[in-house]
Amino acid sequence: MTLRRPCAARKRYLMTTDRPAFRKLGKLAAKWRDLAEKRRDCFAELHRSGRWKLYYDEQTFLTQKHDVNEICSRWAMILEQHRRALRSLPQPEASAIDRDAA
Repeated sequence: MTLRRPCAARKRYLMTTDRPAFRKLGKLAAKWRDLAEKRRDCFAELHRSGRWKLYYDEQTFLTQKHDVNEICSRWAMILEQHRRALRSLPQPEASAIDRDAA
């Protein structure tokens, strides 16, 4: 007896049609985006207050600040792609429950 492994396209289809798991991925991406935004806010505060001079030299700080901004924009892009993919999925049909049946 041989076991068949599903192809990559089938795996992708199964992953996107399993709504609870797909939604959890969106929640996870939102949490990482929020964390990246908090980190960006911390770097902005360091820059505003001038305290960055205690921890970084100028070139290192500017490089880190650029990386933080890039990571933040990437998580925002990932989350937007997830939301678009979620909207493009067919909506599940509401179950027809006959409430008048006795």
